Amino acid sequence: MNRHLTFLTLIAILGCCMPALAQQHPNRMKKDKLKYVVGTEVNLTDSVNAYKLLYENIPQDNDFLNDPIFAIIGRKRYFYFSVGANLKLGLCYDWGNPSDNPQGMSVAEIQKAPPGDSQAFQITAQSSNIYFNIIGFPNSANQAGLFFSLALDGEPGNSYKVHADNAYLRYRGFTLGYTSSLYNDRAADPYTIDGHGPIASGGHNNVLVHYQKFVSKHIRLGLGIEAPTNDMSLYVPDGMEEDGVRNVRQRVPDVPMYVTYAFNSSDHIRLSAIGRVLTYRDFVEGRNRNRFGWGLKVTGAATFGKTVVYGMAQGGKGISSYLQENRNMGLDLVPDMSRPGSLKEPVSWGTILGVQYNWRTNVFSTVVYSFIRNYVDPYGNSSFGIDYADQLKYGQYALANVMWRLNRLLLVGAEYVYGQKNTFGRERLSNNRVSLQVAVSF
Repeated sequence: MNRHLTFLTLIAILGCCMPALAQQHPNRMKKDKLKYVVGTEVNLTDSVNAYKLLYENIPQDNDFLNDPIFAIIGRKRYFYFSVGANLKLGLCYDWGNPSDNPQGMSVAEIQKAPPGDSQAFQITAQSSNIYFNIIGFPNSANQAGLFFSLALDGEPGNSYKVHADNAYLRYRGFTLGYTSSLYNDRAADPYTIDGHGPIASGGHNNVLVHYQKFVSKHIRLGLGIEAPTNDMSLYVPDGMEEDGVRNVRQRVPDVPMYVTYAFNSSDHIRLSAIGRVLTYRDFVEGRNRNRFGWGLKVTGAATFGKTVVYGMAQGGKGISSYLQENRNMGLDLVPDMSRPGSLKEPVSWGTILGVQYNWRTNVFSTVVYSFIRNYVDPYGNSSFGIDYADQLKYGQYALANVMWRLNRLLLVGAEYVYGQKNTFGRERLSNNRVSLQVAVSF
């Protein structure tokens, strides 16, 4: 524990001694001006500058591919403000072993359909959101960017409770708040209607403090600390009361870092790493223990004429919480049956390959394949998490879509998704989904 804690603490301190330019997603729209609601005259230079600052403060996420349409300029230009929204109506039809979530299809959560229940039609508007983008003291040493987005409840079914999807401050290269983990490279994510996305991705948000900086024209570094997660399958001795089974709180933040080489504003290659100290309770010896988790990831995007290629490969031990399909599966740590009471970190790896072809300036298609593999030794006596036989051994995910932007506000598309789940109990389940989406954005 002391060795790992000292290592992670030194990394965090060094990061504070190392301001940030966002890698642009290839699909991000670009304009050369904004429309303004102002109480004073604004020239073209002001417009371009305000647009640039607001644009750079938007998250790298397929929900925010549009640039701001308008901005409000504050008195004496002390702040810029823009607001945007996305209304997304999705229709999907499943056959095989239908998912209960019309927003996204999780391979790990596929369950065998009861007789006569192998098909389902669903419709939802849950993927809609609204966001607020604010720049304070623009073009000064104290420039600060605030971004807040509100989305609808992402739980299966049609519940429309509002929750915060992003809430962060950017200041002098620092990002503080709730947004995508620094271990994620959202600029390398292919476009999908399916909100769950490729099964090997790391697309999730966290509470964090990050620092990012270009150290040269092409090289950018990033370092941060993030709220630790607790997703483990605990070893429970025979006869122990279930009410007494709970894991201890985590004591050390997760530490992600990366180095990116940017060929231009969208084409890049990035190497990311993460270190974690995972604390758990040994109920046999009645003491706390620690395990070290780590992950490595290579991501990138490259444009070749009308074609954009996206790629990702990652692997590690004890990083279940940072792999899309392993989240909430109790796979950060699992029981070590050779040492009753002890836990160990499983090995996991996954890949994504996506190819987008731009038929026209407003029509494109994407093909995606993703694979994930877990290595877990047989275990028992676990009251938390999923039974060993039901755990995901490997999964496959394939997708193809076509998207058509009819105008600046309206985007429509159709998509096919196939998912296959293979468990350690040798069960193989699959599902097919066809989706249609109509999205209005401003």
